[in-house]
Amino acid sequence: MGYCVYVLECYIAGSFSCYYVGQTNDLNSRMEEHYDSIREHNTDSFVGRFDYVKLIWHKIVPTREDAVRLESYLKSLSPSGKRSYMNHN
Repeated sequence: MGYCVYVLECYIAGSFSCYYVGQTNDLNSRMEEHYDSIREHNTDSFVGRFDYVKLIWHKIVPTREDAVRLESYLKSLSPSGKRSYMNHN
């Protein structure tokens, strides 16, 4: 099977705000959770603070440990660093 590391673009009032980086073993279910947070305006959830999110990148890795490592690395990058990584991987 594998794990998925993914990046969302987050928008407020139609304007880009930030990237969200996550990892999961079921991307479809995780995206539904994000969409539910937005619909419910669940501000306890990071994504729930936005009006709209868009899945812009994902990568399948073999293990959860690989996913956690890649997620942590991507979170450490600046927005331009994230864009550069996504454009080259």
